[in-house]
Amino acid sequence: MTEDYENEEEYLGPSKSQVKREMHALQDLGKQICEMPKQQQSKLPLSPTMIEAIAEWGRIKKNEAKRRHLQYVGKVMRSEDVEAIQNALELLDPSSEAFNRVLHQQEKWRDRLINDGQSALNAFCEEFEVDDMQQLRQLIRNAVKEQKLIQEGSEKASEKKAKASARKLFLHIKTYYPS
Repeated sequence: MTEDYENEEEYLGPSKSQVKREMHALQDLGKQICEMPKQQQSKLPLSPTMIEAIAEWGRIKKNEAKRRHLQYVGKVMRSEDVEAIQNALELLDPSSEAFNRVLHQQEKWRDRLINDGQSALNAFCEEFEVDDMQQLRQLIRNAVKEQKLIQEGSEKASEKKAKASARKLFLHIKTYYPS
């Protein structure tokens, strides 16, 4: 009878060390969020409790108090959607693969809108809710016009100006992507 119990391995959950590592990882993530600029923090899917904890972090000046508050931030982080927060952080980090993927999509749309004309504009409007079609058409027209002038070698248009129109179009396209 004792042999039966020896062969059965009972899972007791994660070890105390594993739980501690996970808590420290959440504290580190919370600290990273606390140290971000407020504009970037507003782009993260955070609960009101977490937003209050971050605001409190900014008011604390003493090191020991900051350390204790960071433990509280880690505790609040346990109830947050950590995966969604990490995905949003990746989109804000220029060195991440997700950021680069979105950037390349935006560049492709810019190039398509400049080169493919109305068909690309229709496809863009189908994929995104375009609120100001007039402005988008004007930006495309300016970029196409200046690109043609450069290709013809005209002295009127400088390459810097043509890049400026394409850049304005790119920035407008960027507004349609969630940030």
